[in-house]
Parts: sequence; structure tokens; C-alpha cells
Amino acid sequence: MGDDPISPLARRSGKRETDISSRSATRRDRDRVLYSEAFRRLGGVTQVALGTPTMALHNRLTHSLKVEQVGVSIFSYLKALSGDHEDLDEDAIAAACLAHDLGHPPFGHAGEEALDALVVCAQHRQDKRPFAVRKIDPCNHCKLEDGFEGNAQSLRIIAVLAVHRDSADAPLGLDLTRASLAATIKYPWLRNASSEKPKKWGAYDCDAEILKWATGADIEVPAKPTLNAQVMDWADDISYAVHDIEDFYRSGQIPLDDYKAKTHTLAQFLEYAQTRDALGQLSKETTDAFDGLCEFFPRARFAGQTEDLARLDRLRGFLLGRFIPAVRIEGSDLMRVDPDRVLIELLQQLIWFHIIHEPTLANIQIGQQRVLREIFHGLEEVATNAYHIGGASDKPDAHSLRRLPYGLTRTIEVSRQQESNYTQSQRIYRGILDYIAGLSDSEAYHLHAVLKGREYAGHL
Repeated sequence: MGDDPISPLARRSGKRETDISSRSATRRDRDRVLYSEAFRRLGGVTQVALGTPTMALHNRLTHSLKVEQVGVSIFSYLKALSGDHEDLDEDAIAAACLAHDLGHPPFGHAGEEALDALVVCAQHRQDKRPFAVRKIDPCNHCKLEDGFEGNAQSLRIIAVLAVHRDSADAPLGLDLTRASLAATIKYPWLRNASSEKPKKWGAYDCDAEILKWATGADIEVPAKPTLNAQVMDWADDISYAVHDIEDFYRSGQIPLDDYKAKTHTLAQFLEYAQTRDALGQLSKETTDAFDGLCEFFPRARFAGQTEDLARLDRLRGFLLGRFIPAVRIEGSDLMRVDPDRVLIELLQQLIWFHIIHEPTLANIQIGQQRVLREIFHGLEEVATNAYHIGGASDKPDAHSLRRLPYGLTRTIEVSRQQESNYTQSQRIYRGILDYIAGLSDSEAYHLHAVLKGREYAGHL
């Protein structure tokens, strides 16, 4: 079965391994993600905001571990509800939950927006062109018209950039099975292929054939995520809402006690949540359900006492116990049960209302985006010189190559080796983005200081 190229257990390398511990193929996938360098890096990547040392906020690694736990719990619930389902694979779901955030660059969504803006011209950020047009008529002003997106970068990491012992000689990434690879893809289409979610896409143009292999679908038409991917997506939504609210209640930035007491904060939040840029008009059923949810919020601010911790644990357990079973399967679709589907979106909006759209974080993000822009321009200068971008020669300059960071040399060379429709220049720029996106937050700050001559110690 694993030798069949269209089997869910097929690997792009064509290899079918045996395992002394009798792990399934998708269980090996899950373990490959867990032991990858890309997963370890998530411990240094911001989830929403970087807190003080006393806050102990979730980072992308702890978030991903909890997404896996929630995803496996959803699988167990669905199995108990409807028995075995041929499209559900517990270990593929676990692998996808661990891998779903690998592509997030330093500084979270602020970093994602900054990197995209660096390589896509203003016109095509506004008027996005489909893949067929980009392929035959490259824009002279875009460095990479397919841009940067965290989900597409996650696919690129596990399918191209990461290194596994069986894929060290070719850009195959972790060489996951089709089932696990497809399970990681929330948005199985290329940039500008979906009118419903124009700001999301799951693969870059250079990885189009990987997307096609994983999904078996037309790469220029939006496909439907697999059932495993839909479970991963719901697990991510639940974890994002529940655990981030937990973080910012503990740090005193989300006053859950005000919501329980039905103060003016509740009315202000619901007004914000129903704006056009948030969720839009909500039904009375949803607002009533949210009002009822607030009854389970803590009655006092978090002070770190035993009862505070107990209240927080009860709230976490209540929310997970409510949302994990708020699904059912219809054919190959995971149906989220209303109003819980919208309640999750409302809980996520609490983060935007109290944290992301507050001036403090907004100002921090402005600075973080400047850090990434200046890193990009510094690396662009040395890389364009080394690889003669825009020059007459296609042969890299050996002396200049020696001056590039080792990690940058690797990502550029992987991009150059990969079969794709990219031009020489596009391959270099994709390698630059791959390198920057692979930095942790602290590594980005340090590299920026070095490139700007602000590394005070001046040591090797």
C-alpha cells in the first residue's frame, strides 16, 4: 500500500520504511515533526505577544503541543460518536497539529505581514493575480509575487527545507506521507485562488507540485481541506481562544471578572466585535450564548492564589469540554455546531480587543516589523552581490558566498536545487525569506543588532 504513489501512506521519496517499534507510517510522521529543528525553534517564537519573564505566556511550541492534545481529543470524540471513519487518522492529525505553526516567522502575524510586503509590490498586494498569469508574465516590480504566508511556509518547511536522514540529498523536507502532509494544509490553494479567503493560501508557486501531490487536486482551483486538516484547524481555533485568554487573564490584561459582572466592558466588546473589520452583525442567539458563557468566567482578578489557580483550571476545563465535542461529521466535512463555532470566534476577538489592537502592542509591532525590514535589506545586499542578481553572470561569486551566513547559504541553495518555475532571482529571494522566517524572535533581534553595527560586544 505504501508503494502506491496515490496511497495516503506514500512518501515523495518513494521509500517505505519498516520500524522496529512497529509505529505506523503516520506515527513516524508525527515523531519526525516532534524531533525536527523547526519544531524546537518554536520555543523562541511569540504566540501573540512577548511577556515579561514573570508572565510565562504561551509560545508557539507550547501552543502547538496543546493543539495536538486537543486534536487527538477531537479524534477520540468523533471515533466514539460515529466509529472508525476511513478519512480520519489519529497520528496524521497529531503530526499536523504539531506542524501547523512551523512557518510562523519571528514576531508572529506582524512579522508575516512585514515579510509579505517586502517582496510583493503595492499594486499586486492590492490587485492579486492568479498563478497562471504570474507564471507567464512575472511582475518586474515584485521580488516574489506569491509573497509570504505562514501556512504556506509551514508546508515548505516540512516538504522542502527541513532535513531528515532519508531526505538529506534532496529537498524533500521530512518526507511525510501524503496523509500527514495533506493534514497540515488548512488552505489547499495557491495565492489568490480563493475569493472567500483572499488573505490565506497554503503553498507558494514554487511548491505548487507538492500541493498537487498532497491533495490530488487542481492547484489553480480552491480545494477542500481533508477531514484530518479540518480537525487540526478546529483544534487550533480552540487552543488559540482558550489558552491565549488564559494567558492574558493571568497577566491582568483581559478582565474576565468584568465580563462576569456584565460591566460596560462587555457592551464595549460586543460593539467592537460586530464591526465590519471584526465579525460583523451577530445573531441574538450568539450574543445570548456569549452572555451565558461569561457566567463561567472568574469573579475576581488573578492574584496567583490557590483559588485563582483552581478557578482558572475550572474555566479551562469547561471551555475545552464545551468546544471539543461541538462537531459532527457529514461525509468528508467536519461541521462545527452553532453557536459554538461563532463563540470561538468571539473568544478570539477578545485577544484582538484587549491585546492586539491596543497601542502598546501596536507600537511594539511597528518596531518588530522595522527589524525584519532592515534584516531583509541587509541580507538582500550581500546575497544579490554574491549571486549577481540583475547581472550578466549566473555563476555565484565564491568569495562573496563565504561572507553569507551559513543558514542563508543553505536556504538559498535548497531553493536553487528545487525544481520550480521560479527565475534565478526569485529563487534567491525565496531563500532569503526562508532564512529570516527560520529565526527565533531573539535571533532576529540579535542579527538586526549585528547588521546595524549595534552589537556592543563586537565579538565573533
